[in-house]
Amino acid sequence: MNTDHPKGHPTPEELLDHYIDTLNENGSPEDYDTTEDEQGLHSLAKKVKTFASEPSQEFMASLWQKIEPMAATPPTANAPSTTKNTLRKDGNSLKMPKKIFPWAGFAASILVFLLLFSPWSGSKQTIVMAMEESVKQLQNYHGVLEKVSTNAAGERQVLIRTEIWSDGENYATKTQDGLLTVNNGESRWSTNPAAKEVSLLPVYLDPHDFDLQKEAAKALRYPHQIIGDDTIAGRAATRIEIQPPGGLPYSLWIDQETHLPIQLQTAMQKSLQTTYTYISLETNISLSTDIFAYNPPQDYKVIDNNPDKVMASLAEALAVSGITPVQLAETPQRMFASANRLVFDFGDTIIMQTKTTTPFIPDLLATLGKAGDGPLEILPNSLRWQQADLEILVQGERVEELAKQLSTSLDFTPQVGPLPQEGVIPVEVDREVVKNSQQQVDAGSSPWQLDPTQVAFTFVALKISPEGITGEPPLDYNALQLTDNDGKKAVVQVSEGPVKTVYLERLIRQDETGIWTVTGYVPR
Repeated sequence: MNTDHPKGHPTPEELLDHYIDTLNENGSPEDYDTTEDEQGLHSLAKKVKTFASEPSQEFMASLWQKIEPMAATPPTANAPSTTKNTLRKDGNSLKMPKKIFPWAGFAASILVFLLLFSPWSGSKQTIVMAMEESVKQLQNYHGVLEKVSTNAAGERQVLIRTEIWSDGENYATKTQDGLLTVNNGESRWSTNPAAKEVSLLPVYLDPHDFDLQKEAAKALRYPHQIIGDDTIAGRAATRIEIQPPGGLPYSLWIDQETHLPIQLQTAMQKSLQTTYTYISLETNISLSTDIFAYNPPQDYKVIDNNPDKVMASLAEALAVSGITPVQLAETPQRMFASANRLVFDFGDTIIMQTKTTTPFIPDLLATLGKAGDGPLEILPNSLRWQQADLEILVQGERVEELAKQLSTSLDFTPQVGPLPQEGVIPVEVDREVVKNSQQQVDAGSSPWQLDPTQVAFTFVALKISPEGITGEPPLDYNALQLTDNDGKKAVVQVSEGPVKTVYLERLIRQDETGIWTVTGYVPR
């Protein structure tokens, strides 16, 4: 940017003083013989000041992203060191920084006080940006988190209240019954006073119900809109609705004083909605290091449920695991290993590679993609498949991104086509019977109907024994293999008996709560 000024022309800091003084007096800044850059800035100032309506959320977010790095630009060597002015708004004073900015910082300052003095300067749109700043200043916190479930009829039930301590990588929770779980970044354990037991747990992918930093990051990353004001746990809060790509919208409440998130409410799913509320929260306090120290009582039994140990290097991890893993371009934050297993921890996602010892059996609730010639198990935030002599599990927030670095033959969008025109015998379906069966499963009866392989097994067994099944089934369950499942339709191959292939569909509900119904089969 051009920083040459005409002789007698005010310096950037003097021009800034002039703008502030004039605006504080409700006047119009004097026009100077300005440089091209200054003319552009002055023109921008006049345009912004004429905005009669509130700008879009996208404009505010974009403007803030540009202001923040500009204002952080260090001063030039020749810049004076002080300025005299205080900017006032609604009777309050806003001290300007004592270090004078170069032109980038000066431009940022102009934009900042334009935001403050504009007709829309009090907009709730800025609360999300304020939350970002508050979270950046968050060093630690201690609070009580209440988890409440609400059904479709509006009936509420308090599920649990958990005391939480968080300090950097250190995180501890204590439930109402005294179960204390601690993760200090190197070890994770759970202390059960009732059983007098300490259980050692894996450090990686430690789930947190309502993590302040992560929820703030999501609010900034995903599209969101301001809904309105509420009172949460006695505190004034602003509610925003967040729309994650491909997911259901959920709500986050931001404390209007601290600008920290204090309540999260999920979307209504399966007639249930979960609300997490910090009924108390204190931040940037003095936390005792004893909370995060591993000191099991001498009379407690220690149970090691964590075979994977932290490795100092990849060479050590390879030696301990004894496997040759598929490696990624991205370097993991930590590595863990045990015999025949290696875990790469990327913070928000883990990759576990295990030596294959058994045939691949997908989870009964999973949809199936393709991993080369084999199946790809697809569950929420989880992918699993076999590759060469390894079984690979990817879990977390970036499953597809990291899985693509491990294999180029993954198909994440499975689709099962309609019934073939030839060779398939359609099965007549009574939808009323299917609806009744779905209601029975919803009530907790016959859960096997949620498993397409089990439904196909029952269908084939009844083909063999139409009079009914008594005693041992007339078919080996291992003769069935689920080969396709896109969540709506599924195909099961049968290696023995009178049926070769079974086609199934979720006719009533196309999610993990929907039952499967046989719609056709190929006889042998």
